[in-house]
Amino acid sequence: MNERPNSAEHQNSAEPKSRRDRHPKRLPISVLIASFCIFAAIPIARGLVYEIDHQLANIFGMGLFLLGCSVCYFGLWIWLADSWRKHLFFFFLPGTFCLTGAMFFEFVGFTGETMPVFRARALLKRPFTPPGIKNPSGEIAAQAARDRASIPFESTQFLGSDRNGIVSNKEFSVQWGTQLPKIRWKIPIGAGWSSFAVSAGLAITLEQIDEQESITAFELTTGNIVWRLKSPGRHFQAFGGLGPRSTPTIFRGKVIAQTAMGIVSCVELQTGKLIWQQDLLKLAGVDKETSEKAILWGRSGSPLVVDNQIVVPFGGRSGDSALRSLIAFELETGKELWSGCEQQIAYSSPSLMTLCGVRQIVNVNEDFAVGCNPINGKVLWTMEWPSKSNGDACSSQAVQLDERRLLVSKGYALGAKAIELTYTGTTPENESDPSFWKEDKIWSNTKILKTKFTSSILSDGLLFGLSDGVLECVDSKDGTRVWRGKRYGQGQLIVVNKHLLITTEDGRIVLIPATRDGLGKAIAEMQVLEGITWNVPAVAGPYLLVRNAEFAACLVSSTEAGHDAESASK
Repeated sequence: MNERPNSAEHQNSAEPKSRRDRHPKRLPISVLIASFCIFAAIPIARGLVYEIDHQLANIFGMGLFLLGCSVCYFGLWIWLADSWRKHLFFFFLPGTFCLTGAMFFEFVGFTGETMPVFRARALLKRPFTPPGIKNPSGEIAAQAARDRASIPFESTQFLGSDRNGIVSNKEFSVQWGTQLPKIRWKIPIGAGWSSFAVSAGLAITLEQIDEQESITAFELTTGNIVWRLKSPGRHFQAFGGLGPRSTPTIFRGKVIAQTAMGIVSCVELQTGKLIWQQDLLKLAGVDKETSEKAILWGRSGSPLVVDNQIVVPFGGRSGDSALRSLIAFELETGKELWSGCEQQIAYSSPSLMTLCGVRQIVNVNEDFAVGCNPINGKVLWTMEWPSKSNGDACSSQAVQLDERRLLVSKGYALGAKAIELTYTGTTPENESDPSFWKEDKIWSNTKILKTKFTSSILSDGLLFGLSDGVLECVDSKDGTRVWRGKRYGQGQLIVVNKHLLITTEDGRIVLIPATRDGLGKAIAEMQVLEGITWNVPAVAGPYLLVRNAEFAACLVSSTEAGHDAESASK
């Protein structure tokens, strides 16, 4: 007869089985299946929205990746943590991982497509210390100024001297397949997304130095600093970075610049002496906090010179009856001449165009593109173009396609739109009457020219742009895509001697034929800068100036083999 085991023996024999029961086999399998499904959904989700908006695809992909990692982590925690020691291990594991990562890596910002950027601390640059001004005195200084003034090469404003991104320059070589440009100088620079304006041997840009925004003049051939003019102000936004955004304009021996905080200054080109200064926030009656709620990414409009007046985007309090998109100052004195157009500003810069035979300032604002009378700022015509200056902002320039047609483009899945203007007036008085103007859509396409930080460039009937970071060629007549090239990120491009000159978001320069049959194939490329690069390149003679928020560099690409930069400047 079988004896019944006593209760103590029964408990001892059952104890190992109860421990195994705490971790059923189904749990890790279900976790694996769930995490596999989430990770497998990443390329599917990205593929569904990739053509719509690459930034959105990145956000979806990153969100699913973090969700999948979280499922794996908590699943392993539940499955493996059968004691208080293991529970503590899993509890402190994420913090330990983050602290260890922070010891070796530092967060340096976001790309233009919202991807975080980290850099090994061993590779981080030293804290930026502004270089001193290397400028002799007396007759030596006067002779140096005369030598600089004798250098004929210029690029006087945003997107080149013609303000359209097209450069025709016989001194600049595009034979990069034979010889790449040579770096003449490369130096650290204060933060900012400004480009360079070049004249009289000086390269002028804007940079952030501590709590001040500085207009800085570099000697073109050496990189030595000739002068600085600082004004109080500091704009920072986590996704947009630190520092001034606009590009100075050089005109008749004067430099006109606008900081991210809305300080407009006019200074002498050779000396940096202040001629006049205006504070746009004070004129608009708003403080910094109010302004940045409406204009989240910082004031980016580069000054435009029209008929001895300086025109810049104005802005103000959204919804206020005093809101104006443009304001004009007298070039010599800084006296306010007019303000016009009751719209909030965006991040493009005003351009001077002649459409339907009428000279006008074209500007892209929040929700609208407009044409304005350059004499008094009165609105001629208005075209809806959706955007929010504290969200899906418009930074791209309007592009004139011919004497009547105009193109606007932007990122955030909006794409490009071409319109044709008709003017039926017969007298100068009719020009400022919107009833004599009509706008007709020619074509629109949400899948092309999704320019975010850059602008479309027109060359020989073809439109070139970085569409969601991918190089693209589009027929301007009907908006059809001709070809699609490689991804260069949210960089910048201009057209130089019938070639696309691209500065990529990761700091490379790339040269590509601007042709229908070129298919975006690069002639050559070269790594020049480190760090996120959103700044527009500038070409003046054989010199190519590039910069970002960390470094500035001057390269020489000469049409003469073995040509020395010193001889180019004589």
